[in-house]
Amino acid sequence: MWDTLNETVFNTWISGGPLMIGLAALALVIYGSILQVMIYLQRLKELSKDVNEWSHWVEQPSEASGLLGNMIRYTQRDVDSYKELSFRFLMLHRRIIQPLDRQIRFSTTIVSAAPLLGLLGTVVGMLATFLGLSVSYGGNSLDLVAGGISEALITTQTGLMLAIPAMFFLTSARAQRQNLQQFLTQLEARTLKQFEGKGFKG
Repeated sequence: MWDTLNETVFNTWISGGPLMIGLAALALVIYGSILQVMIYLQRLKELSKDVNEWSHWVEQPSEASGLLGNMIRYTQRDVDSYKELSFRFLMLHRRIIQPLDRQIRFSTTIVSAAPLLGLLGTVVGMLATFLGLSVSYGGNSLDLVAGGISEALITTQTGLMLAIPAMFFLTSARAQRQNLQQFLTQLEARTLKQFEGKGFKG
């Protein structure tokens, strides 16, 4: 069974022509990049807690634990003005959100390259097909036409099969990124409220 499956996959792969090598390399880059995004989001998973679970930590930073506790203590330690507090949250945003944004942008760019590379395979395959149609003698013309059609269809299909699941992953990553942004906004608002009336400078 496995031998038959492997042979079928190999034959299909060969039918796609040399551009299948490029698609294979692109697949490694795409899903390696997406894996990095997923690992990064997994590390920040505790920041998705409900506001009721962490709001009291803003009032008592010493009781906070984990990554969230470190963030709360960082934003409050030795802060004596609203300007300094805003700066701390700006730095927090840069350390958490900006690396995620860069990785998502990179992943989106390379994912969009997959169908384009498949389309290039379609063009190459159609050129081979037209070459076969222009040959009007012998069995070589049929082989060229069949090979060109196979290459045109397989590369396009492979490019789409690489891009579509990746786009779903990236859509989910963008949604989680928005949740992180919302969390930081809530944390800043709660911290500002906590420090109201303490004689902060502007």
